Amino acid sequence: MVTYRSGSHVRSATDLVERECEHCDWAAVADGYPALVEQYQQHLRADHPRA
Repeated sequence: MVTYRSGSHVRSATDLVERECEHCDWAAVADGYPALVEQYQQHLRADHPRA
């Protein structure tokens, strides 16, 4: 069973972290918090540069 965590570190090989954008409908899931932060920052730079 996969466990989704919002904004925290994964605790096992089957855990994933998720993030939604506060400005639009964008959402992402990653296997680690650093990867998720990178995806979110890329999204913000591309779609919401003034955010």
